[in-house]
Amino acid sequence: MKVIKASAKHTHGNATFHVQILYPGANLGKTDTGFFTIGRIDHALFKPPGLVPMHPHQDDEILSYMRSGKMTHQDSTGHEEHLNNSYLMLMNAGSGISHEESAEEDLEMLQIFMRPKENNLSPQVQFHQFENIYSDNTWRLVAGNQKDAPLKLRVETDIFDIRLHKNNVIEIPGSNEEVINFIYCFNGDIKIGNEIITKGDSVILEEHLPVEAVTKSDLVLFQIKKDAKYSATGMFSGNKFR
Repeated sequence: MKVIKASAKHTHGNATFHVQILYPGANLGKTDTGFFTIGRIDHALFKPPGLVPMHPHQDDEILSYMRSGKMTHQDSTGHEEHLNNSYLMLMNAGSGISHEESAEEDLEMLQIFMRPKENNLSPQVQFHQFENIYSDNTWRLVAGNQKDAPLKLRVETDIFDIRLHKNNVIEIPGSNEEVINFIYCFNGDIKIGNEIITKGDSVILEEHLPVEAVTKSDLVLFQIKKDAKYSATGMFSGNKFR
């Protein structure tokens, strides 16, 4: 088990848009700042009248994972949508897409940059209305490579979430030696083995260990196929140390 503390993130922004960027490979002694299929994870606070103006992406798979607030999305494929904590979006940038976001009310979210299996795929934007905001004490598939994934990733990784209530203990779903589990703690405090994981911390987990909620906690789980093929040259997801 490898713990990446929140203090290892890079902080940028201002009063209307503040972001803590996790480069998950940065503390692993490698030249690649990503970790397998995960390029980077931005934990953002976004407030009106904040605007992230139109900008391009290429060869990034970008999941907008909102936990509170609302924002308006526009993109070069013609979409204009109002996103919230149960109506989520995945942009498969492929050969190229541009978008902008504006805050309708104070929001907190993850912008998750995944790496596609190959470059120059067809660009597309997906939206999904989830029945509930939170999945209480049960892992929920949010995005992935599985046929039943609500939002489809073009790489062999599945992304789950859970709201784990205090004192509840849960196993990692379907964990086996073919996958690496990467957990991001969005809110709360959890215990894995002898480690306490708090808001903004991440865990790389290859052991079979249960997760216990010390306080009510919101978690995001990435199950990465160890032999997944991916491109590490995406515009945002392909960051490298120079």
